[in-house]
Amino acid sequence: MLPIQAVLPELKQQLSLCSQVILQAPPGAGKSTYLPLMLLKEKWFTGKIIMLEPRRLAARNIAHYLAKQLGQPVGQQIGYRLRGEAKVSAETQLEIVTEGILIRLLQNDPELTGIDLVIFDEFHERNLQADLGLALCLDTQGSLRENLSLLIMSATLDNQSLQQHLPDAAYVSCDGRSFPIKYIYQPVLGRGLNTDKHKALVSLVETAYQEQKGNILVFVAGVRDILQCCRDLQQWINTHKLPVLLAPLYGKLSLDEQQLAIQPPLPNIRKIVVSTNIAETSLTIDGITVVVDSGVENTFKFQAQTGFGKLKSQTISEASAIQRAGRSGRLSAGTCYRLWAKDKRLAAQSEVPILQSELTSLMLEICAWGVTDPSQLPFLTQPHEKNVQVAKQLLQSIDAIDERGRCTAHGEKIIEFAVTPRLGHMVIKAQTLAKTLDEPNLVALACLLTAFLEGNEKSSDDIIAELNSISYSVKTQYQALLRKCKVNAPSIVPVQYCGLLLAIAFPDRIAFSRGHSQQHDYLLSNGAGACLANHSMLLNEKMLVVADLGLSEQKSNSLIFKACAIDLEEIKKYLPHYIQSTDYLCWSLKENKLIAEQRTMLGKITLNKAPLAQVSKQQKLKALLNGLRQAGLSMLYWSEVNKALLTRLRYASLQYEQTGIIDSVDYSESILLAELETWLAPFCIGITQPEQFKKIDLKAALLSRLNWQQQQTFEAHFPLTISVPTGSAIKLAYREQQNPLLSVKMQELYGQAQTPCIFEGRISIQLALLSPAMKPLQVTQNLSSFWSGAYKEVQKEMKGRYPKHFWPDDPANAIATRKTKKHLSK
Repeated sequence: MLPIQAVLPELKQQLSLCSQVILQAPPGAGKSTYLPLMLLKEKWFTGKIIMLEPRRLAARNIAHYLAKQLGQPVGQQIGYRLRGEAKVSAETQLEIVTEGILIRLLQNDPELTGIDLVIFDEFHERNLQADLGLALCLDTQGSLRENLSLLIMSATLDNQSLQQHLPDAAYVSCDGRSFPIKYIYQPVLGRGLNTDKHKALVSLVETAYQEQKGNILVFVAGVRDILQCCRDLQQWINTHKLPVLLAPLYGKLSLDEQQLAIQPPLPNIRKIVVSTNIAETSLTIDGITVVVDSGVENTFKFQAQTGFGKLKSQTISEASAIQRAGRSGRLSAGTCYRLWAKDKRLAAQSEVPILQSELTSLMLEICAWGVTDPSQLPFLTQPHEKNVQVAKQLLQSIDAIDERGRCTAHGEKIIEFAVTPRLGHMVIKAQTLAKTLDEPNLVALACLLTAFLEGNEKSSDDIIAELNSISYSVKTQYQALLRKCKVNAPSIVPVQYCGLLLAIAFPDRIAFSRGHSQQHDYLLSNGAGACLANHSMLLNEKMLVVADLGLSEQKSNSLIFKACAIDLEEIKKYLPHYIQSTDYLCWSLKENKLIAEQRTMLGKITLNKAPLAQVSKQQKLKALLNGLRQAGLSMLYWSEVNKALLTRLRYASLQYEQTGIIDSVDYSESILLAELETWLAPFCIGITQPEQFKKIDLKAALLSRLNWQQQQTFEAHFPLTISVPTGSAIKLAYREQQNPLLSVKMQELYGQAQTPCIFEGRISIQLALLSPAMKPLQVTQNLSSFWSGAYKEVQKEMKGRYPKHFWPDDPANAIATRKTKKHLSK
């Protein structure tokens, strides 16, 4: 009996009562296999059921498994749809899809007509498409289809977070059926380099084979690690003539190759499967009783400032480690070998992808849905605003969305191709360019490039050299794109136009050699640096278009993974709008002179420059401001008074932003530098040299960012001084991240029962209480507590050290003074 069977009555009841149900069931409980069959057999729903799987491999194999249980071929009651592949019919009642297919269904029919239930399987993986699919389904539930049911399933959910975002959802928990698992820890010895880790992993697999019986599942970070591990293990198998079937497992393999890893081996043959975390969930791999876990995974971290990201190996989370180990205990008692120390602490959960991914495709889908910002949809986790803005800027640059964030007709065409917006844009533009070049096979080349780049396979960095030996999955996608474009596959594609097509997709990654002797360092048109590997086939090319690159651990520049050569004349002839002429004026602080040039630019790359004949005073001021932007605000003259004012303004801005009672004005350095023309330029009349910046009235310039009413409110809420019981007005010291500090002689606060406050009582002042000699005695933010407590000890000490001064027993009700006892009565 499968564990899921025990909760079926409860689950059926909740699905009949609630439109949102969360199901937690550990691996092997039957949630992905037995439950869907019961939904069909017992006819819980009259309409169609859509079940989402985060991975193509899992979707295809689950569909085949379920269809087999019904004694039917795939495509009858059970069907599946992936990008470029579908097996469904009019009879299909349960359709297993990847999340991108659900997005298409929703965009084409937001009501999901005829669909009663959408199941999100393995939701803990939280990929972008799953998050978007759930957000759109929730939006549909809220506005169009109250009777649409959603079932969110996972083995390791962050339940507290999920239930917080879905407070109306019912929650059903299922106990697992897991056999005992023995854990063996083997940390990597040596320096911990990649080579050390790889050797240790292979050695651990060999040990597991010798010590245990049954089949072995090995978890590594990525495809490259799979291939390297398989090479070394195959050599070991051949040397010892072992009866072992070695099978890699990853999404880009053909169906037959995947089935080789999943299905049981022949009798008397043991199987070793080497996989990425694709095998953590959903897939059932027959006969696995041993897991060897490297403890690492590949993750992608997008960086908004450069427009590209970094693929890096990182330690897996505790949730992932539990999932991996669980594969060994599904059928019987199992063993899990871990390539780390037993006392090593792992993070509970990995960071969700929406916080670290490039968002261009996500944003295009959101705009096509009819909203302009992720905050308008019920995402479980909202993405970072900087990443959103980068995505919007790129989409506007390729005319996929307009200036108001609405999806254009061109953007809708891009979506139809179901590829990244850059590549969809390239395929569409290739159709027009083919006519200009009188080259009908150009569209086929665009399709081939798109399939190759979408495949994301590691290979030589020279794209053209790789197009003659594409993989099975790339061929499949290539054929699908050709069908969408309604063109036939030519015998020869015009690869000489690869650079031109890629320049359409990646205008921000056109690269010029920096001219160094080794010819492998480049400047990209977006201003970032990049470099080729020392063994690259593209060395000595003067100009490249870079399709794939990432930040390197060892180098300051990004490392180029995929690129091809291009000629500047091609860009001038066919993409002339990429090249613009602009006046450049800047005061060079290094040379202490004005640079005034007319520059021909390709993005941020200077192609040509010539001196400007005449320069006006306004242009000189613009040049000075540009120089100031490069140097930073430290170039201005900052007296102590002006420094204190800026700190006070920044502190006030932070408080206004946090409370929301008044619109805040940003005084961060980045904003001040970006808006120099609005607040500083009016105070720079007559300034033509950097040295003259010292003449600027910085106090007036800073306050000019506030209107008269805002200035009055600022002075009232965040005063420069605080009056104490003696009548003294004592200056407040503002800090950007801490409460303001008031340094005052303790005796001047006698009679003050409570801590002084600012901002209409919202903020308590931190008090630095001083001795008569102005030495610090106590720091407190609760004056009442100090008077009734710690003051007693201070009083004893002060009476002995300063006997001529007044140290009352009840300071909260005493008279404040600046005098000694001798002068108190005067």
